Amino acid sequence: MFKYNCPGQWWGEHTGYRQMYTNSQINDEQAISVAKNDIKKSRGLTDCDVSLLVKYKLSIEPIKTYPDITKIPFSEPAKKAIKLSLD
Repeated sequence: MFKYNCPGQWWGEHTGYRQMYTNSQINDEQAISVAKNDIKKSRGLTDCDVSLLVKYKLSIEPIKTYPDITKIPFSEPAKKAIKLSLD
């Protein structure tokens, strides 16, 4: 979780809090870089100050599997195949 503060285009500022998720371990400098890119992509804001607030690790572990889990298909065949061509 991080806080951002970005100058407005003509006056004022944009301030807020956001969450970011990564698939790997990153250091603080990399986290700030990812946060700035996230703000740029999501809000279109640049030249932002970023303050890291919380870094945590989340893991999910199955506790019990029920029999109906086997009814979920891992993949489904395409019902209507679409041919792609460069012609």
